[in-house]
Amino acid sequence: MQVETADAIETAIAWQLRLAEADEADWAAFIAWLEESPAHADAYDRVAATDRILGETRFPEPAPIAGNDNRPAPRRWLWWTGGAAAAAAVALALVPAMRPAAQTYQVATRDGERRAVALDDGTKIELSGGTQLTLDRRDPRVATLDRGEALFHVRHDAAKAFTLKVGGVAVQDLGTVFNVAHLDGRVRVAVSEGAVAFQPGASAVTLRAGDALSARDDGADLARTRIAPALVGGWRSGRLSFAGQPLGEVAGALKRLYGTDIALRGMLSERPFTGVVHFSGVADRDVPRLAELIGATWRRDGGQWILAEQGPNAP
Repeated sequence: MQVETADAIETAIAWQLRLAEADEADWAAFIAWLEESPAHADAYDRVAATDRILGETRFPEPAPIAGNDNRPAPRRWLWWTGGAAAAAAVALALVPAMRPAAQTYQVATRDGERRAVALDDGTKIELSGGTQLTLDRRDPRVATLDRGEALFHVRHDAAKAFTLKVGGVAVQDLGTVFNVAHLDGRVRVAVSEGAVAFQPGASAVTLRAGDALSARDDGADLARTRIAPALVGGWRSGRLSFAGQPLGEVAGALKRLYGTDIALRGMLSERPFTGVVHFSGVADRDVPRLAELIGATWRRDGGQWILAEQGPNAP
């Protein structure tokens, strides 16, 4: 067991140094290594913690050599003892300049897949399908929703609010359970409990339980609506609420949730839809029901469902 721990520590040290200049492939390999064994994540946490301590420690300047003030004193390093963790500290001390400024990593789901993430600060995040979230091991109070949809259960901290970055905007918790979707260049925020500040600052918009907001991901074209708090994050139970959103978003929601590929023909994808729809997750049941609800025809073409407008002029 000690040999395995030492091996994990050595590999963790190597990753800590390598991540300073890591590319996308390196990060993917690093995450795969972390997920191989709980011992790997534990070893990396120990190495990262030691690195933080070293980064914050002021080491004494070396004393000049007596009788030769012109000669530079040899550099002195603080040597540590105590096994594998000590070896990590020494190795990191020798190359402090390579310590990365941040330790960001991605958590992602495929269409039809869900995942829950628990952060060190007590915050819980539930990811819908087709979602990617960027987190920082050094600061669990900051996250970025790159794409998709997620429900956030935030442990409020008055000293340091949880901030979610979405495109060019930010959402900050005020003691909250809230849902955020980042799709096709737009941001949608809905609050179930507590409150959030959209674009915190002088022009912040405060949303409370039952409030929802839609905007471009640069903050423009902002519109506020209301939603029943019980429907916030309804994708977890298959209950989806729409308020004037185009049917293309309804089809996109089904694809993310269940991996069901729906193509909308003609102008059907732009038609606005308002209502609450309950999906079972069974495409043979849900797609015909959706077609009937919106007055469209449906057919299957291999693994794709095709919905089209009814009428003599329909394509």
